[in-house]
Amino acid sequence: MQKYQKYIPIAIVAFIFYLATLYWKSFVSLLGAIIKASSAIIIGLLMAYVVNILMIQFEKLYQYIFKKKYQKAKRPLCIILSYLSVVALFGLLVAIIVPQIIDATELLLKNSFKALSPYLNNLSKYPQLRTFITPIETFLSDLSKGSLSSTSTDMLKHLFTGASGLLSNMTKVLSSIAGIVATLFFGFMFSLYLLGSKEILLAQLNRVLKTYLPKAYPRISYVAHVFNESIKNFVIGQVTEALIIGVLAALGCTILRFPYALMVGAIIGTTALIPVLGAYLGALVSAFLIFTISPVKAIQFLIFIVILQQFEDNLIYPRVVGTSLGLPGIWVLASITVFGGVFGFGGVIFGVPITSALYTLLRNDLHRRMKQRRKEVITSEE
Repeated sequence: MQKYQKYIPIAIVAFIFYLATLYWKSFVSLLGAIIKASSAIIIGLLMAYVVNILMIQFEKLYQYIFKKKYQKAKRPLCIILSYLSVVALFGLLVAIIVPQIIDATELLLKNSFKALSPYLNNLSKYPQLRTFITPIETFLSDLSKGSLSSTSTDMLKHLFTGASGLLSNMTKVLSSIAGIVATLFFGFMFSLYLLGSKEILLAQLNRVLKTYLPKAYPRISYVAHVFNESIKNFVIGQVTEALIIGVLAALGCTILRFPYALMVGAIIGTTALIPVLGAYLGALVSAFLIFTISPVKAIQFLIFIVILQQFEDNLIYPRVVGTSLGLPGIWVLASITVFGGVFGFGGVIFGVPITSALYTLLRNDLHRRMKQRRKEVITSEE
């Protein structure tokens, strides 16, 4: 009986996999319900993990300045500074991006009728399209006569005084927003608790694992360490790379005298947090906004971004992110494709560090097995 005990965990996993396959829809529904119910906890964990990376740096600085003095104030002060840094960065991005986007949108709406009028006139010659073209011409003509603020006011009046049932829909939307705000608030409070007592929680978790899984504890600890290092290195590397590409984009746009230079740098730097494809998405948004000023400038900007992106892909990204992850480029693209297809936007963000951790575990296990086999060969030859 004892020689078959090692196969019991495999049989249990196979049985669970069989049940999940047999009752897949029920399993997905149950998993979705669990995730929805624990969304505040998940958000708090993500907040705490990201802010903890910044908090560690503040604690090192605090230790360097105060040495061993005022230790009780170290953790609360560093938590406050970490969150204030995140809020200040977010506020700076909003202050740079939003006003210029509003100006660009208003300019686009004012000029859109003049720019699109020749094309709409040509399309209106066809009777099949005239029914659709006439409302568009009227809408663009009204926009070109008024400002964005007055148009928005008219739209809001129509929303509240228009079709029946629209106010109830707005109430549902507001209640959904209130639910999101409440979830974020409870997640924030949970993250504060995690950051404030992370050492105690980790010690308790280690005690539980050592007690109930003494043989598997070293392996679990090793896997958790690999995943933690991969995710941490990815976050640090990605933020650093995004900051570099954002600054370079802003400087390049300033030197080449493209409009909205600061906004372009902020947009590209923010979207560059998305691996591989992020900077291109930011470039398309920025090019569209520049197009409202000058179509020629927009084309020149796209040429500049392509050159900058080649420089970033071949020099910056491999040194800043690639070396920290140790993941070949083909696996980065594969992880984004697979995880993004299965888990959506979250898979695009977290697919790369998860793949990097799995790649590291597989590579280390392969080296260990090859080393073990070489030892066995040498021993047998002796």
